[in-house]
Amino acid sequence: MYAFTYHRPTSARQAAGLLAKKEDAKLLAGGHTLLPTMKQRLAAPSALVDLSSCADLKGIARKGRNLVIGAMATHAEVAASPEVQEAIPALAFLASHIGDPHVRHRGTIGGSVANNDPAADYPAALLALGATVVTNQRKLTAAEFFTGLYETALEEGEIITKVSFPV
Repeated sequence: MYAFTYHRPTSARQAAGLLAKKEDAKLLAGGHTLLPTMKQRLAAPSALVDLSSCADLKGIARKGRNLVIGAMATHAEVAASPEVQEAIPALAFLASHIGDPHVRHRGTIGGSVANNDPAADYPAALLALGATVVTNQRKLTAAEFFTGLYETALEEGEIITKVSFPV
């Protein structure tokens, strides 16, 4: 891997500020895509902005007729959540079968969605369930958000903050 600076902001706002200041900075959620890419020298960001301490990107809650999942909620948290199990049991089931226990306890819904890997489980679920991807700048339906294989509508400096599913 190449040298980089490591940043650990405590809010999405701080993370967005770092992205704006640091040229070639990359967000680090679970790291299952970015870190192997860096190890293979296919990516060499000048800075990593680790979202794991951003409390405002965590949590799972039922809000009115929606189930809202913070971008940094792990697959294991989605699977074990009573709110998810009650509101959308199929989503809890899906999350409980992603990867292996290590992946489920480190990987996040936001990271999975941001990469739009065709082998990932969440993108298809978001489309099928009519979810909305909420960023620090806007809200996009899943159909608007996913633009192609490994491609999304995320713009420079934009961070997924949560995903909202109608119940």
